[in-house]
Amino acid sequence: MIIEGAEPFYFPGNTHGVLLVHGFSGSPGEVRELGEKLHMEENYTVKGILLPGHGTNPHELEHTTWQEWYKAVEKAVMELMNVCSDITVVGMSMGALLTLMAGANLAVNRIVTISAPVYLYDWRVHFLWLANRLGWALYKRKRKIAAPARYNVAYNCMPLKGIKETWELINYCKTEIVPLVKVPCLIMQSKTEHTVRPISAEYIYKHIGSKKKHIVWFHCKHVMTLYEQRDKVYTEIKKFIKEK
Repeated sequence: MIIEGAEPFYFPGNTHGVLLVHGFSGSPGEVRELGEKLHMEENYTVKGILLPGHGTNPHELEHTTWQEWYKAVEKAVMELMNVCSDITVVGMSMGALLTLMAGANLAVNRIVTISAPVYLYDWRVHFLWLANRLGWALYKRKRKIAAPARYNVAYNCMPLKGIKETWELINYCKTEIVPLVKVPCLIMQSKTEHTVRPISAEYIYKHIGSKKKHIVWFHCKHVMTLYEQRDKVYTEIKKFIKEK
């Protein structure tokens, strides 16, 4: 059963489609406010997907792979293409890696990465081979957000098997995907968060194959759509979508 507030959403609008992809252990709730604004203010057709293993029980993440996450993104892009002629994919954190894959492999028009992980602060990822001895999950601190509480929907822990899948996805995207992305790309990264190192954004910018690419820097926490600078995040995304 899906957790209240973690449901996928779909807002039909004009022929510009925007796919929103949440991060690891998160839910569509974390990007729902962005989706609402894009739909209400620009009349875009907006789809927020729930990735496999998310929004139900964290133990489900012990049985899902990053390939399944990407297949869900691929399916959603194809569904949007049935009703839209212009497609933007926006991804948060791990969802930003899936967004890079969509930009490399699918006929989308542009992509936006928010807090895309390439280099992490947490040294524990280098000891995932000890996962069976460390328990089944890492528990997260309760976060104090600036957005309305209804958008703050995520698991309270990160299963180690799911973290291992995310780590494999990071390395695959870093070596195989980033250079293949040719579509316009907006890279959004905070200089003050404690999950993803800022050098991640610089790496993507340097190695991505896109001719049109921008980095916009912020000073906020990792899930940018839940904190004080989220209105700036939304403005930058809307501006980027409208650029010719």
